[in-house]
Formats: sequence, structure tokens, C-alpha cells
Amino acid sequence: MPIHPKLEDILYYEGKTFTAEWYYTENGELPALVYYKELREADQDRLDYMVKYLADNPIGTRLPETMYRIEDRENKIYAFKPGSERFFNFMTVNKKIAITNAYHKHSQKMSRQDLEKLEISVKYRTDYFRRTREGTYYEK
Repeated sequence: MPIHPKLEDILYYEGKTFTAEWYYTENGELPALVYYKELREADQDRLDYMVKYLADNPIGTRLPETMYRIEDRENKIYAFKPGSERFFNFMTVNKKIAITNAYHKHSQKMSRQDLEKLEISVKYRTDYFRRTREGTYYEK
């Protein structure tokens, strides 16, 4: 039986164009939110700024690559880049930004550890779309 967090727990920011949400697993865990809460306030503020900017602007608006970039073209996984932190996310057709998981950047290039985090994000994206198709991701 899946566990559904409260909507206010998964809702990050409701913008003019997009709604940003924290992805949650079938057992109700919110990996990116847990990581976010452990960050310094300055890093949280940087991520908040990036998410709000993207969510409030028209489709097609871009943040500089130093703040937001595609990490996996095939699976359309992006990363918000506040400082040395990386928050993987993807967009949905119903104008949602789902933030899946995060990690602390280890080097200029993505390390094996970092690539493993990206693979987890791809798995979460697949899970999100499966559960929304089944009608089990959002409580009715």
C-alpha cells in the first residue's frame, strides 16, 4: 500500500507557469526535501531563487547553465545548481517540476558517485510517470 505525503509536504512552490514539487517514493520518502532541509540557509535560498525564477517565467525562459542545465538528454533530467549542490529534476506535461534527489558535487566532472545519483533520478522519473498513469501518485 503506497504512502501519500500531504500535498503541502510535496508542494515546493506554485509559480505563474510551473508548480515545483518534491518527488516522493512509494513508501512516502521525499529524498530531495530531506537533503534540502540539511543544507545551509544560503544554499536553500539559492535553490529557492532558481526554482521561483523558473516557475514564474514563461515556458522557454532559461536560467544560465551555471544555475540550471540538462544532465541526461535521453531522460530529460535537469539539475538546479545552487553552489556545490545539485538537485535533479524533470518537467511534466502538466507543467510540474518534480525535484527527485540531490547530492554535493565532488569534482568538475561527474564522478561515479554522482552518476549513481543521476541513475536514481532516472528511476524516480520512471516511477513518477508510472504511478501518475496508474492514478496512484496523487491522492484522490
